[in-house]
Amino acid sequence: MIRVLIVAPSSRARRELEHTVTQDPGLVLVAASDSFESLDREIDERRPDVIVLDPGPESHLPLPVLLEQPLTRDTTPLVVLLEDLEGEAGARALRAGARAALPRNAAPQQIRAAVRAAAAGLASLPVGLAMTVLDGTSRDGAPAQTETGDRTLTPREREILTLLGDGLVNKAIGLRLGISEHTVKTHLGAIYEKLEASNRAEAVATGLRRGLIML
Repeated sequence: MIRVLIVAPSSRARRELEHTVTQDPGLVLVAASDSFESLDREIDERRPDVIVLDPGPESHLPLPVLLEQPLTRDTTPLVVLLEDLEGEAGARALRAGARAALPRNAAPQQIRAAVRAAAAGLASLPVGLAMTVLDGTSRDGAPAQTETGDRTLTPREREILTLLGDGLVNKAIGLRLGISEHTVKTHLGAIYEKLEASNRAEAVATGLRRGLIML
């Protein structure tokens, strides 16, 4: 039996994950927590074989911080559910120690398969993200961005910058791209930093000047 610990601030997410785990006779749910702060204690007390971590779309904690919290991270595999895998979040999760990175809307069978793989010492992730990690390219063939100080916008960031130029607000951008408003804000922060811009208009102007977008 594979012992599973669920950590998710959202009660709805916890319920869905609990149902996913308990539907597999080979998995046993040892606990479901809403707190990242108590993660070390839960690990010590429950001794899980795998942790399923869902930070939620509105989490303001950087993913590496969440992943570094378990003192036994090297021996307790993590399956992380993320809002947006098209950016660098999935690759960052793997670099930070996660054994699997899946979208938050992953099917129950995908989550259960990832848990089983993690317990067996294997990594699992969607095909698109796997290609990014393996050959250093994004889904559309553009060079994948890494945390090496590269100031180039990712394909997703260029999409968002273009929509900024079209006058869309954050909520509308999220609806257009199928991501949360919080994820849009995260991307905007990265865009402002890379373009050394302090506001939306300045970012769009810089993007146009550098030929990153066309309106």
